[in-house]
Amino acid sequence: MNQTLDPLRLRLTREVADTRQRLALGGLFYLAGWAVVSSVAPVYPRHALAGVGISLGFLLLAALRVLLRAPRVDQPPERQQRWLDLQWAVMFSTAGLWGVVLGWTLLDPAFEPARTPALLCSIAFATAYAHNFTTRPARSFASIALLYLPAPLLLARSPDDRAVAVTLGVYFFYVLLTLMRTHREYQRRLDVDDQLWQQRDQYEQLSRTDALTGLSNRRHFRARLDDLVAQSRRTGEALSLLVLDLDHFKRVNDQYGHEAGDACLARFAARMNECLDEPGAHLARLGGEEFAVLLPGTSPQQAAARAQKLRESLAQDVIVLAEGRLQITVSIGVAGLDPATKEGADLFREADRALYLAKAEGRDRVCIAGG
Repeated sequence: MNQTLDPLRLRLTREVADTRQRLALGGLFYLAGWAVVSSVAPVYPRHALAGVGISLGFLLLAALRVLLRAPRVDQPPERQQRWLDLQWAVMFSTAGLWGVVLGWTLLDPAFEPARTPALLCSIAFATAYAHNFTTRPARSFASIALLYLPAPLLLARSPDDRAVAVTLGVYFFYVLLTLMRTHREYQRRLDVDDQLWQQRDQYEQLSRTDALTGLSNRRHFRARLDDLVAQSRRTGEALSLLVLDLDHFKRVNDQYGHEAGDACLARFAARMNECLDEPGAHLARLGGEEFAVLLPGTSPQQAAARAQKLRESLAQDVIVLAEGRLQITVSIGVAGLDPATKEGADLFREADRALYLAKAEGRDRVCIAGG
């Protein structure tokens, strides 16, 4: 399941999956129940057309449960909700048709041999709803009412059947209590699932993020580099890479301490976000004082201009520490990908060489590979 789904959409996706799993074979049981009723009652000798129509109705409704294909996880919520609404319409129709069968069985004296099977089927179907279709309790209640309530209501008219009607009425309330209980249990399970998903997402985010700066870490950068190189090969889109290194950073740690060094790294990452965080850009800390930025859709010249903007911005930024005022500078190497001849490793090597050239030329500057 897609980990980027928001909690509400995630619940809707799980509801679709649960509903699809639970309803697939249910329609066949109504068809089987009707087969039992019609086999012990004179349905076809006296009402052949109605008998065939009911059989075809149950068969069609059972087929629709399978033929209405569930939407994929990546499809919009509106599509998922529409599928759920259609399936509930099928279930309402099935429950209503069974309610007609039950009412007919109880009202027609010729159907008396079929009353017990019809009542037992109604009890079974209502119980199944209470246990299996708890995602939408109001809809489940409506379906139960359609297929079950004709029994106690019609039997209550006859003094001889009132005890049975009362018993069925009591069981109806038991079914409703069961429905509410299973709905609460289902919601609790969803809550637990949500917590597990959130924890998993948090752990995954932590595994991809540098704790000090909040930028991507080296492992995630490598994976993103491979993805963007593959994308560039498919589309022909430009891809540029900046490799950045803070100048003489070891002196900062030696003179001011590692806590001050960490403050400088965090401040530099914030400045990177201000100057380079544009749509599609991927910012990472590779380790120590080394950073990288992937810029899809950007030529090396455009990337160098952005790098120069960052360098100039940093030159105007004075970090005030308890130990004193601190100015940091950065050397930046820039390289562009030729998707026809280069891999991600080649791109990184070229940017790294450009970085060392910037250092060799005096630091605090931007150099383009091959430029």
